[in-house]
Amino acid sequence: MFKSRNLATKFITSNRLRISGQVTQKPHKLISTGDVLSLPIQDNVKILKVVDIPNRRGPFAEALNYYEDITPIKAQENKISVSSKLKFVERVGRPTKLERRQTDKLMGRD
Repeated sequence: MFKSRNLATKFITSNRLRISGQVTQKPHKLISTGDVLSLPIQDNVKILKVVDIPNRRGPFAEALNYYEDITPIKAQENKISVSSKLKFVERVGRPTKLERRQTDKLMGRD
């Protein structure tokens, strides 16, 4: 979920992680198989169920085998619909002469 252990530690100490419904503030809190982790990230809540505990700390690809994402489908659809509503500027940089003239006209600087 996090790019580094340092970021995960900061997230946990900010009182935003819940382990089986209990808010935790300690990064060293032990979890066990069957625990449910609730992570509020930005505007969404991600819910993960611990399936197994790995023997060693490994890459992200291996970590996917040890938890199950049980976030409600409704929340996942909401995330997709919000991202589709965003419209970005087609180009970046200086405005064209036409755009500058339109801005001047809008501001009353004929």
